[in-house]
Amino acid sequence: MDKVEKVILKLMGWFLSILIFIMTMDIFAAVIVRYVLHTALNFSEELGRYLFVWIVFIGMARCVAEDKHVALDLLPHALKGNAGRMLKTVIDLLCMFFFFSVTRAGIALCEVGARQKSATMRIPMNYIYLCIPVCGILSIFFLVLKLYRLYKKEEKAV
Repeated sequence: MDKVEKVILKLMGWFLSILIFIMTMDIFAAVIVRYVLHTALNFSEELGRYLFVWIVFIGMARCVAEDKHVALDLLPHALKGNAGRMLKTVIDLLCMFFFFSVTRAGIALCEVGARQKSATMRIPMNYIYLCIPVCGILSIFFLVLKLYRLYKKEEKAV
């Protein structure tokens, strides 16, 4: 599982890097065209917005994997032994429920988005909405790994 996780994290990192690069070039081109040619790139604002949405959702899943989300973790760190493990389990299970709900809602949104096109670029909106279930599935995967490691670590300590 560690190898799979490392590969997924590396792919996510590359994907995020590519999206950020494309978004930077898009915004840079829009600024140059606006101030040099005194006109606007019609698609630039829409493309930047959609890239940003993908960056945020994939970044959210990456933060779940690396425990980088902002959290009030005073109590989970203060509790030791079984109580701490149970609290972390409850927190992770609640997060899994949240991401399961996000995934279901994202799939429903993709179904609706298949019948819609973006205003300027005319691409199907389900490509934009796809980031929601992808984020949910990846986050659930990383939470399952966290729970597995939490209980595997406890078994070794016994």
